[in-house]
Amino acid sequence: MIYLDNSASTKPRKEVINTLIQTMEENYGNPDAIHDFSYKILLKIKKAKKIIADYLKVEAEQIFFTAGGGDGNNLLLQGIINANSRLKKHLITTKIEHPSVYEVFKHYESIGFEVDYLDVDKNGFVNLEELESIIREDTAVVSVGAVNSETGAIQDLKKISEIIKGKNKNTYFHTDFVQGLGCTNIKFDKIPVDAITVSGHKIYAPKGIGAVYINKRVKIANVIFGSNAENGIVKRTMPTELILAFAKAVEILAKEEKKEMEHAQKLKKMLVNKISEEITDIKFNSLLDSEKSSPKILNVSFYGTKGEVLTHF
Repeated sequence: MIYLDNSASTKPRKEVINTLIQTMEENYGNPDAIHDFSYKILLKIKKAKKIIADYLKVEAEQIFFTAGGGDGNNLLLQGIINANSRLKKHLITTKIEHPSVYEVFKHYESIGFEVDYLDVDKNGFVNLEELESIIREDTAVVSVGAVNSETGAIQDLKKISEIIKGKNKNTYFHTDFVQGLGCTNIKFDKIPVDAITVSGHKIYAPKGIGAVYINKRVKIANVIFGSNAENGIVKRTMPTELILAFAKAVEILAKEEKKEMEHAQKLKKMLVNKISEEITDIKFNSLLDSEKSSPKILNVSFYGTKGEVLTHF
């Protein structure tokens, strides 16, 4: 079998699995406890934050761990919207977001918020003119995913951020970066983003672990209650073994990202050429330009064949 579903989930690396097992055997204490054993675990978690922050080019103290991408999107968006709801009832996202983003906006629309859903062009890119025209004084947050999981389109986050902040500096900008890890050259030291979501299982780490970045200026509310809190929104005992495994995967990614992306792009071109040679009546829905499309995602239509049938193979 050739596994071609890595944009959905990846096989954990051996080094990551080893880190996971070793941590479970040696660092099993609760990092929220006050004794020395747990304090040493907390130091390892702080180091993990720094590894992830250095990769993204953000502040380490503003990294917080979650149960994954969907969990992170919900915590961030609900927290931001709830904290700013008294004066800001307008929200913006796109029509192609992951359900963990899209359904949050649908929920708030159902309880009286005004939501604009941005159109995208045939390649999956956001209409920037439309975005600029609909940002208002009462716009609380704009959420645009960095990489579309269906087409691989890489959004121009820098331009999007400039438009948002140029129109209303008090509007927050959130990006779902789950598909961006290891698939783009995007780093956030020069892109003023207020909130970022990432996940481990897209980069050869286990499922059930992710992280969010929250800019210090962001006003955000609790959405989970009843347990110890790592910060204002994440209220759960930190899973040390998953966190350190995630950090190990990011550490490896930081070293191998360029080589891995180049390899993926070569494989993508090979697949495109082979499909084109062997099959007629096809349409490539992903851009083949490596700068504007993820090297790890290819969307193809085969005329006369239902997509659902193909996905069962």
